[in-house]
Amino acid sequence: MTRAQGQPCTLQFLPALQIITMLENTEPGNLVARLQITGTLSEISTRLVYNSSDVKTNGTDYFILNFTDLYLRSPLDYEWWTSNNYPNPFRFIVECTVLADKSIHDIDFQLDLIDINDNPPIFSQTIYYINLNETIPINTIISTNISSYDPDSGVSGTFTYYLHNNLSSYNSYFQLISSTNASLILVQALDYNSMISNFNLTIIAQDHGNPSLSSQAIISIRLIDIDNLDPKFNISTSYNLNISIDTGIGYEVVPAEGRIYAYDQDIGINTTIIYSLLTSNNYLSIDRYTGVIILQSKFYSTTQFDLLIKAEQENNPNRSGTIILHVNIYELNLYAPKFLSLPYTIFGYTTNTLDQIPTFNGAVDDMDTNPRLTFGYSCNSSLINLDIMKTSLRQFRIQPNNFLNLPKCQPCLCILNVSDGRYSDQANLNIYLYTPISFLMNSYLFSADYPLNDPSTIIGTISVIKDNRCQVQYFIVDQYNSLFSISSTGNLTWLNSSNPPAQEAYQLQILVQQICLSLIMNISTDVIITIRNFPSYTITSTIHTSRIDNSTTYAIIASVSAFILIIIAILFIIIYYNIQRAKRRVPPFFKTRQNSSAQGVRDDDSSNSSDHTTSSPLNNCLLSGHYKVSEPPINTTIEELLSTYDNRSTSSSSSSSGTCDQVISANIGSFRTTIRETNDHQQLDTINEDIQWVNNHHHQQQPQKRRSSNGLRHQIIREDSMDIISESHESSISGAGIDIGTSASTLLQQQSTTTNVHSRNLNEYLTVFV
Repeated sequence: MTRAQGQPCTLQFLPALQIITMLENTEPGNLVARLQITGTLSEISTRLVYNSSDVKTNGTDYFILNFTDLYLRSPLDYEWWTSNNYPNPFRFIVECTVLADKSIHDIDFQLDLIDINDNPPIFSQTIYYINLNETIPINTIISTNISSYDPDSGVSGTFTYYLHNNLSSYNSYFQLISSTNASLILVQALDYNSMISNFNLTIIAQDHGNPSLSSQAIISIRLIDIDNLDPKFNISTSYNLNISIDTGIGYEVVPAEGRIYAYDQDIGINTTIIYSLLTSNNYLSIDRYTGVIILQSKFYSTTQFDLLIKAEQENNPNRSGTIILHVNIYELNLYAPKFLSLPYTIFGYTTNTLDQIPTFNGAVDDMDTNPRLTFGYSCNSSLINLDIMKTSLRQFRIQPNNFLNLPKCQPCLCILNVSDGRYSDQANLNIYLYTPISFLMNSYLFSADYPLNDPSTIIGTISVIKDNRCQVQYFIVDQYNSLFSISSTGNLTWLNSSNPPAQEAYQLQILVQQICLSLIMNISTDVIITIRNFPSYTITSTIHTSRIDNSTTYAIIASVSAFILIIIAILFIIIYYNIQRAKRRVPPFFKTRQNSSAQGVRDDDSSNSSDHTTSSPLNNCLLSGHYKVSEPPINTTIEELLSTYDNRSTSSSSSSSGTCDQVISANIGSFRTTIRETNDHQQLDTINEDIQWVNNHHHQQQPQKRRSSNGLRHQIIREDSMDIISESHESSISGAGIDIGTSASTLLQQQSTTTNVHSRNLNEYLTVFV
């Protein structure tokens, strides 16, 4: 029977089954919950009952009930509780007794144990051991068998891995395959000889709880040396063995560098090395295991030869190395070598140019006939490495061999030694290496305000990189050294304050000289100085240089030469054309237009004749007209031709004007005259008579001209106007109106004297229509 709410031994709040939560990390003795049961101490009494059959342990072992306050008596671990398959949440009962009527009432409660992140991830081992070969390839996955777990549930039970970034230099060689996979990946090549053989890595596992918890484990890696390197001799060049000619058989002979020795570069294996001579000889032998060289046969003369020595691993003949043994058999060594011309000093620059490496040449005095000298050195700077080369039997040359990275020497001290196999000598070598001077920029551009009347004004500074142990001097090397000045620190100033600049820009060449003891180095650069606010009325000039623009000069010369060649070519063509015209091998340049034989040829260009036609109106009229080459009848005389007079008054009068109308008779007509070229001067006289008739009419009055003309025509060609008759292809009678008054007789005389040239045209005839 359910009691009404508010009565003793009832819950103050619904529901009837009250749920209580408790974190698993609650400390014993702490209050877990205050049960909401109705009633006071004078009304009710309570007792805790835990009678769940699922729980094998009495609930009172874990909790204490003080009236309505529930306290934890023993700790409860969520992981332990659930691992034992105990229920969660679990039930407990409070037995409540009403003191007034002694009635007992059971009130159910349910407690939910809450899991918290109270456990870090746990590795399966604290140390994991891994063996790795030094030759393992990069990107190889290395299985580590690393595992861990987290007892917490939910998010708190999940975790990730990462490598701890400690001070170990080998962390960079590896990385994890993922945040949830603890296998390693090799990302950098291993080398047993350059690494320690055993080293540790630290791996961390961190859960995702709040706050998160973590734990760590050690990965111990052991490198295993692999036989991948050949034996190596203790020197890198060659051995030098000097043997006196009087050395006895069976004696050990030792090279100048010491006994022959080689070692296995695989230091983790360190295999036994055995020696042999690859070059056959009858004088020397080498011990198989010790490298000791024994003289087996006596030498009777001085000589030199080389032997090849082999060092190989005893367990692997494929692993081997060779070196050369220089053997020098010398006479009885009575004299010691001695360096000459001391002290020795090398001066130079820390340069990366091969041809500027500082070099020293020296000599050694050794009175033996054929000394076999060997050289060595030691320096107080590890950055100095020297090449000592023999240039002759007793002379040598020294050069630094790391010229790309030479140090500054202030100075560096090296000790040279020379040995002939029995005696030796030493000398000090001081090396002075300086920083070569250089400009900070390839060229400099400065500007200054006109008129530069303050001599203390610095126009610009030439900055250089120099060696502080050396002196530096600046010079202006061109014509402007009288206008500008440069100080010992590279400051440029205007020299004459009373004389302002005369041009808008200047180009100077600056020479800088660095003096380092006996070394002198010169460099130069161009400096351009522009003058700001330069007056516009002043004739300014751009940058003046002492160099002439050769390209412009060459272009002008080439243009003039081409023009001259063109003129010469034109003149040559004109001369050649005239020669060919004189020989009648080419037609005239201006060809006449020919009509039919019935109409003749009309010269339409008579009105546009040259100035020669205007010199004589009569000649102009005589030369203008129509003419044509035709074949005349055979054996025709001049008189017969004259009888062929043809009256063409209409065409003749229409084509004549001006002076020509006044000179020629009103009895207008035309005639056809055919003259055959011949060597007979009588026929040429007919032409001369025509010319004479033309000249007479030019000087007489009109009536007289008319009568003389009629009379002459009866004698020659009748009383009409006529044209001068010439060959059809002669340019002087081409219808262009050339004045023939003063040159016709001359032309005819030339024709009579050049019959050989004209002989091929003797059958040509010219018919003229006026």
